[in-house]
Amino acid sequence: MALARVARGGLRRSGGTIGRYTSERDIFCERVSDHKSFLPSIGKINADSNLTYLSTIKRVNHMSFWSREIRTTPHYQFPSAEQLVESQSEYAEPRYPGLEATKPGEKPRVVVLGTGWAACRFLKGINTKIYDVVCISPRNHMVFTPLLASTCVGTLEFRSVAEPVSQIQSALATNPNSYFYLASCKGVDTDKHEVYCETMSNGGLSHEPYQFKVAYDKLVIAAGAEPLTFGIKGVKENAYFLREVNHAQEIRKKLLLNLMLSENPGISDEEKKRLLHCVIIGGGPTGVEFSGELSDFIMRDVQERYSHAKDYIKVTLIEANEILSSFDVGLRLYATNHLTKSGVHLMRGVVKEVHPKKIVLSDGTDVPYGLLVWSTGVGPSQFVKSLNLPKSPGGRIGVDELLRVPSVEDVFALGDCAGFLEQTGKSVLPALAQVAERQGKYLVEVFNRIGKQDGGKAFSAKDISLGEPFVYTHLGSMASVGRYKALVDLRQSKDAKGISLAGFVSWFIWRSAYLTRVVSWRNRFYVAVNWATTLVFGRDNSRIG
Repeated sequence: MALARVARGGLRRSGGTIGRYTSERDIFCERVSDHKSFLPSIGKINADSNLTYLSTIKRVNHMSFWSREIRTTPHYQFPSAEQLVESQSEYAEPRYPGLEATKPGEKPRVVVLGTGWAACRFLKGINTKIYDVVCISPRNHMVFTPLLASTCVGTLEFRSVAEPVSQIQSALATNPNSYFYLASCKGVDTDKHEVYCETMSNGGLSHEPYQFKVAYDKLVIAAGAEPLTFGIKGVKENAYFLREVNHAQEIRKKLLLNLMLSENPGISDEEKKRLLHCVIIGGGPTGVEFSGELSDFIMRDVQERYSHAKDYIKVTLIEANEILSSFDVGLRLYATNHLTKSGVHLMRGVVKEVHPKKIVLSDGTDVPYGLLVWSTGVGPSQFVKSLNLPKSPGGRIGVDELLRVPSVEDVFALGDCAGFLEQTGKSVLPALAQVAERQGKYLVEVFNRIGKQDGGKAFSAKDISLGEPFVYTHLGSMASVGRYKALVDLRQSKDAKGISLAGFVSWFIWRSAYLTRVVSWRNRFYVAVNWATTLVFGRDNSRIG
C-alpha cells in the first residue's frame, strides 16, 4: 500500500510554500465525466490509510479552468502539492496554496474583489486597525473613467487617470497581513468562506495557470461589469471598447496609425476615407464625450499637423434612439446641434453585424470604417454570471437594502456587478461611478461599525445591527460635447424638475467638478498640467508602441 504526503501548507502569511514536485508516472489520471466545479472533492485519511471523499461543494460556480471530458494531471494544476494515490481506482485531488482562515486573536480578514469605483472607495475608508485587507483584481489601479475619453486623443496622459490601489489604501503595501494579488477570481465557496483565484502572470511563472485560494471572514464582491455586445457577430473581434486604460491606449495607437497610413503614396481616395472614418456606436455619455474629443482633435490638431488628411477624416455617431436619453430634452437638443456643427455625423440605426472594415446596419446599410469604438453600456461579467448566488433583474448579483447577498453569510456586493432584488421593492440602480462610489462609502461605514462590535469574524455578525439601509439620491449628470462646451443636468431623476445648463459655464463646472473628484493630489496636479499643456501647445500626436 503506497503512501505519500498531502501538502497542508501553502502561501501563508509568512509567504512560504511547502511541497515538492510529483512525477507524472506517480499520478493516476482519471477522466472527469461529470465536472461541476473546478474545486476538488476533499480527501481525508482514515486509520487504515484508505481515502474517503467528501461530496463536491455545491455552492461554487465559476468559469472552469479545464474543459469537460479531458484528462487532468493534478500536479499540473498545483505543482507545489504532494499527493497520495491508494490505487488506480482512486486518486487524491490537489490542495490549493494560499491564505488559510484567520485564527483566534488575529484580526478578521476582508477580501475585496475588484479595483473599480466601489471597491476603491471601500478600501480607502476601511479601518485597518480592525481588519486585515486582501484585494484581488486583474489590474492594480483604479481608472478615473469620466476623463478616460480625453486620453484617447492626447488631451490627458494615461497616468493622469490611473490611481495605484496601494496609494488608495497604503495598508496593502505596508501591513504584514494585508495583500494585493494581481489575479482573477474564478470561484467562491460560501460554505468554506474561500475564494479561488488564478494569477495574471502572462508567462512570468514557471508553472501556469497558477491558482490559489484565500480564506475570508467577510467578502466584498465589486468585480464590475463588461461591455454589452448584445451577441452581435464581430463586435469583440473588430471593435474597441472604452473602459480601461489599455483600451484608450489601443484606440489612440489605431487612430494615429490610420492618420499616418493615409498619407502614404498610392492610397486611393476611397481607402483614405475608410481609414479616416471613425465610427462610435452608442449615444450615451461615453460615446458623446469621445465624439466631442475627436471633433476637437480634428478641428485643431489634424488641420495643422495632417494637412493631407484633413479633408478625408470624418466622425460618425450611431445611436438606435436618441443620444443622451437620460438628460433633459433641451440638453439633448443642444448636444445634437453642437455635435453637428462640430462635424460629427449623427446617424440613427441598429447594428446587425460587424466586419473587419465595415459594419452592417439592420436596414442593410454598409458603413465602412477605419476605427470602430463600441460604447453601448455594460452588463454582468462572465464571472458574475457563473456565481451560484441570487440574481437581480438584469443578471447582477442580488442584494438587499444593506448590500448583503441573501442566503449566504458574510458576503456583500456593490457597484456595477450588484443590483437590488425584486423583493426589496427597489429598482436596479444605473451603472454609474457615483452610484458605486456612494455604495462603497456606505458599506465601509457598516464594516467599521460591526468591527467595533467584534462582528468582523466569520459568522459573528448575525445579531449585530448593520444600521440604516442604503438610499441613493442622484446628484445629477454631466457630459462634455467638445470645443469648451458641456452639459450639466442637476435633476434627481429623468422625470423630475431641476437645473439644466449648457455651454461654456457648464464646461467650466464639468472640469472643476472632475478635477476635485480625482482621487489623489498627485493626479490632480497631472490633470491640471496636462490641460494647460494642451491649451498652450496642442495635443501630443506621438505614436508609441
